[in-house]
Formats: sequence, structure tokens, C-alpha cells
Amino acid sequence: MVTHKSRMSDCVTKEMVGIDEIRGPGRGGDPDKTLAKSWRLAIAVAIGCGLVGLALRYFARKHATEDAIQYAIPWYVFARDHGLGGLAEAFTGYTPFYSYLLLIAARFDWLGQPLSLVKAISAVFELGCAIAVAQIVWRATKVPLRASLAFCAVWLAPTVIFNGAVWGQVDSIWTFFTLVSVALFMRDRNGIVSFGVAFSVKAQGVFLGPFVLGMILRRRMHVAWLAAIPGIYMVLAIPVLVAGRSLISVFGVYLDQAHTYHRLTMNAANIWVLAGGTPYAIGIVAGLVLAAASGLALSIFIARSRRAGPEFILLAACVSLMLMPYLLPKMHERYFYAFELASIALACLNPRYLPVAVIAQVDGVLSYLAFESGIVLGVLPAALCNSLLVFYLVLDLWRGGRGFRFPRLAWLGFIVSTAGLFSYLVFEGPGWNISPVYLLTTGLVTAAALLLLKESHGDLADGPDRLPQPQLAGDRRVSGLDFSG
Repeated sequence: MVTHKSRMSDCVTKEMVGIDEIRGPGRGGDPDKTLAKSWRLAIAVAIGCGLVGLALRYFARKHATEDAIQYAIPWYVFARDHGLGGLAEAFTGYTPFYSYLLLIAARFDWLGQPLSLVKAISAVFELGCAIAVAQIVWRATKVPLRASLAFCAVWLAPTVIFNGAVWGQVDSIWTFFTLVSVALFMRDRNGIVSFGVAFSVKAQGVFLGPFVLGMILRRRMHVAWLAAIPGIYMVLAIPVLVAGRSLISVFGVYLDQAHTYHRLTMNAANIWVLAGGTPYAIGIVAGLVLAAASGLALSIFIARSRRAGPEFILLAACVSLMLMPYLLPKMHERYFYAFELASIALACLNPRYLPVAVIAQVDGVLSYLAFESGIVLGVLPAALCNSLLVFYLVLDLWRGGRGFRFPRLAWLGFIVSTAGLFSYLVFEGPGWNISPVYLLTTGLVTAAALLLLKESHGDLADGPDRLPQPQLAGDRRVSGLDFSG
């Protein structure tokens, strides 16, 4: 029996993906011509968005933040002036991997200013992230247009532009290796080495740790694989050790970073925004315990779950990448970066997660404004909305997906309320002016986000037993949509 909701979901999905792609290349015409047309459209869209992304990065190349002036540019200048001999010194606040990238960038010093070349490093890995997400979507759906849209969404994502093109930050580097790790696990291959590289780039790579441990337990891989993670760090540190840098300096990077700041949140829209009155010492211990317990529970759930298929694997990775920075203290606004990109891939696999990807971007920009423009009042609504994302993602992972709907009124309400909040924050500017208008706009955005997530995740009347289940890689049916033709 086909319900009204099922028919409505079908119509909306056809509008979003394209009728020809839902039908498959073998229906309603010459399959070769249909496939060729689909590829031409996908390539044209990717090229067009690629050029737009390059233009945005070019226009933002001269924007310098305080961090770029104090840290990134002097690090680059040191690498340029000292060459390989500079590896003997701890001239950056990051692991040796970033020092190597600066040395490579310095070889192209004639191309532009130091800040532009520092940002170019981020841009290269941003492109890598976009390609990795496109590959994830392509292998799971075999739909060229979806893969192309995934590439464009990552390449042009507001948080990606903010992070690299505007700020010159390096979160795209560890995120690239994180996405590669997830992609490998989705293909039933070992992604531990890539995860180890991500952790060797920045400590934030550990956000994927609960997922990786769960996959090790799930696939009964030998626990000795865990030793590969510090082993990769040591291998990547060999050049600086040979150059004369001390062991303490190399292996104490993350310990030094842990003692840099003494605040429970560094503009990160997480639980510690909502628990701002907690004493620092108590918050540190509570946050670490809470994150460790939640991460272990997630690993055990992944290991024991009977669900399979690329969508489940990617959803589990998204939960890990979201849950860790949400619970851990001392997080920066940038640390949801990997989740924001993984959620785009998830939305392209299954449209029911489109609100998750959109809300994640909105929350990210609200948090970024706190550092960029001193508009700190945007962090609270972002934290409230991130709390909703955590709840719905964990609930979906636990219960499994149900139906999908496209609630037009909920989308309209979220767009209007979000536009109102941004307008108010920009108009008021920096400061702590908590007015009735601010409380109203914050409440409206949170309520609209809740309604959007709830309405988009509607149960079908036939019940879960009648729903098509996501298939393993190799089967082109994803979330009940048959792409096999």
C-alpha cells in the first residue's frame, strides 16, 4: 500500500535528484545518451562552482587575522629563510607535518605574498576534501549529479571559505585524511593508516577515534593496529629528528597545546556554552570523563550493531565527529569542521539529512563571527541548535532511519528566522547586549531548527518493517531509491 507521505516523498526526491537519475540510465530513452548527458551536466556544474570557489579565495587572499599575523606568516618566513635546516627548530606550534608543508610552499615564494601561500596550503587540502566527499557520494550512489553537488557544496561551504580563504587555518588538512579514513571503511577497507596521519597532523583527528575503535571491534581487526597510530606519528617525525630537533620537543606538541588556553570553550558551540558557570578545573575533568564514556559507548554500539551499508558507516562517523567536540572542553569554533563536511556527504546520500548539513553550516558561521567580528552572541543559538543535531543524529543511529519528507513551511521558517538573527547580530555588532529582540530571534531559530529536523524525519505509515533498507556498497539502492536502472 502506497501512502500519501510515500508519494509526497517520492515527488520531492525526484525534484531534488532529477527524474532521469531516479529512473536510471536504462529507462525512458537511450541509456548511453542519458548517462552522457548526466555526466556533462555534473562536470559543468563542478567546473562552474570550482571557478567560483577560486574567485572567492582570490578575493580573500589579503584578509589577515591576528593569528595569521602573529603565527602563520612568521612561521612561513622562518621556513623560507632557513630551508631544510630550519627543521631542527620548533618554529611552528603544530606537529612536524605542517613544517614540511610550509617548506614546500616556500619553494613557490615568487608566486605571491606569504599570507597567500599559507592560504594556498589550506586551499589544496580543501580541494582534496571536496574530492573525497564527492568520491564517497559517487561510490555509494553512482549518480554523477549527486557527486558533483557534493563537491560543490564542500568547495563553497561558508565554513570552509571562512576557515581557509579568510583565516588561513589548517583544519582542512587533518579533515582530508579523516574523510579518506571514513571513505576507506565505507569500502570495507582499512582506514587506520589515514586516521593515524590525521592524528599526526592535529590532535583534533582523535574526534574520529570512537568510530575507528568501533570499526576495529566490528571487523575483529587485531588490536595491534592501534599501535600504528603513534607509529605513524614517529615515522612522520623522522625528518625533524634527523635534522636535530629533540624528542621532547617533537612528542610534546599536543601537551603544550593542551595548556595554551584556560577557558572551557573557545567560541565552540558546544555543551560548555550552556554550562558557562562551571568552574574551569571541574569542567575539564567532567568534560574528559563525559567524552570518554560517550566515545566508548559509541564504539561498542558500532561494534554490536547489525546495521550495515555505506549510509550507516557514514552516519556513525558523523556522530563521532560531532559528539567529541560537542562534549570536550577547550574547543575552538573550528573544531566542528570535519563534521560539517561529513554531514554534506551524508545529506547527498540521503536527503533526510539535508537539514543537518544546513544547520551545521549556520551554526559554524555563527561561531566564526565571534572571532572574526567579536559578535559573541551568535554562539548561544549555535550551541542550542548543535544540541538538537547531536540528539537527532544519536537517535537516528540508535533507531535507524524512517521516512523522509520535505517540509516547505519548516524550511521557510528556518530561513526567515535565521536571516532575522544574522541581521540582528550584524546590526548590533560586538558586545553582550542581551535584549528581548535577541532572545526572540534566538528562540525562533532554535524552534525552527527543531521543527525542521523533526518534520524532515517523518515516519512512514507502513512502519519500519515495510521500509527498503540501505544496501551494501555495490548495490545502487540507497535509502529506498533505486538507481540501478
